[in-house]
Amino acid sequence: MKVLVISDIHGNIFGLRTVLNDAKIVDKIICAGDITGYYPFVDETIDEMKKNKIISVRGNHDQYLMDGKAPLDKSQTVKDSVLRMKKLISPSNLSDLKTLPDFLNLDIDGKKVLVYHGSPWNYLEERVYPDYQYFDKFKSVDADVVILGHTHYPLIKKIGNLTLVNPGSCGQPRDYSLLSYVMWDTDKNRFTNFRVEWDIEGFKKTARLQGTDEKLFEVFKRGEK
Repeated sequence: MKVLVISDIHGNIFGLRTVLNDAKIVDKIICAGDITGYYPFVDETIDEMKKNKIISVRGNHDQYLMDGKAPLDKSQTVKDSVLRMKKLISPSNLSDLKTLPDFLNLDIDGKKVLVYHGSPWNYLEERVYPDYQYFDKFKSVDADVVILGHTHYPLIKKIGNLTLVNPGSCGQPRDYSLLSYVMWDTDKNRFTNFRVEWDIEGFKKTARLQGTDEKLFEVFKRGEK
C-alpha cells in the first residue's frame, strides 16, 4: 500500500494540487491538520480534500476558525487570518471542518498509526521540531507510527520500535521554498520525504487578487534553494 502523508495546507490549493499530482496514484491520504489559515483558497482546499477522500485531524488554525477567533496570545497576523477565513469559508465547509477529530487512531496494514497535529501530549499546539529535546517520551507511546504536523519542517525518525513522521508542509514550507510531503510504502515499511517545485509566482498573483497581505509570502524566501 502507498500512503501519502501531508500537513499544513493552510488554504494553499496550488500547493495541495501540486503535491497530489506529484504523488500520483496512492491508496490512502492522511493529513495532520491545518487545512485552513493564511491563504484564501479555503473552500477550494476543503473541496479538493473531499474529492480525494483525504482523512485529517484538526489543526490549531482549524480550531481557531471553528471558535471564530484566535486566542489572545497569538500574533496579529494569526488573528487577522482567522477573521478573514470566517468571511471566505462556506457554511457547509465550516460545518465539515467542525467534524474533524482531535486525533486519529488507525490500523494500516497491521500497523497502529496515531495522527496528531501537535503531539500526543498537546494535540494542537506543541511543536516537535527535528531538534526536539524530548524524543525519548515517544518510547512510551503505544503505536508503530506517529504522524505529526504543525512545525512545517519534515522529520522521519526511528525511536525504538516507533517511527515518528512529520511530512512538513504542502502549503507553507518554512525551511525552504519547496513543498514537502512523505510517502509511506507499507509493504517495505519505508518512509520517504519528497520536496516539490511549484508555481509560487502564479500562487502569489492569484492570492493577491483576493487581497492576501504581502507579508504572508515572506516565509517562502527562507533558505531559498
